[in-house]
Amino acid sequence: MSRRTRNAVRDDAAAGPISESSALLPTTKESKEVALRSAPLSSLAGSAIGAVAAVARLARPKALHPKGVIAEATLSVAGVGRTGSSLLDVTGRWPATIRFSRAVGLPDALPDIGGMAVRIHADRPVDILLASTGTGPLSRYVLTTGWRTMGRTMTSMFPVLIAGRPLLLAAFPTAEGGTWTLQHATPLGKWKTLGRLTVDTWEDDDENLHFDPIGNRLPGSHYPHVLRALRDPSYPPADRGA
Repeated sequence: MSRRTRNAVRDDAAAGPISESSALLPTTKESKEVALRSAPLSSLAGSAIGAVAAVARLARPKALHPKGVIAEATLSVAGVGRTGSSLLDVTGRWPATIRFSRAVGLPDALPDIGGMAVRIHADRPVDILLASTGTGPLSRYVLTTGWRTMGRTMTSMFPVLIAGRPLLLAAFPTAEGGTWTLQHATPLGKWKTLGRLTVDTWEDDDENLHFDPIGNRLPGSHYPHVLRALRDPSYPPADRGA
């Protein structure tokens, strides 16, 4: 599929969605208080990562996730979810764009953190960023390294507030190849299936493609202040979303 064709698919998705999406709900007072207490520390960590990214930008345009592979895909939502976001809970099929990458951009001979950015072409673009982590109650918060860019389990690592409660998202590769199950879990809970991501075509990387999970957030979701404070200094405006 050419880039022109891909844009046409996105235009079609914007003009007439295959499923439904819905509105945003506010976070709780308790979540705001925790976020405000954590924000200074997160800002400090984000600034540190941002300094490393700034140095890396001297050598290449993208500081993080500099090279990747793009796939045009289809997200099939099973309609069994109870996340509070209609995009993930209502049965439907949506075109999507996926970018797989190595976070630091180390040579292929060295292990690296895996990245999986997903853009769902719904009523408006919805971006989800995932990284290679474990899947256990604690290991889901720990980044893992490996040699493969694909075929690895990816999670959001940070909970997202959906309908006022924290949830994590994950993509689990299947044995079929080119297919991942999209799942969700509470911070320490079991993973539950929401739907399936299936690759339709593979394409060359697009350096001008950027993802923004905060600006293009899931319907019904809210990113905690702590995550904004950690993320914003790490990604210069041109890189935000990688």
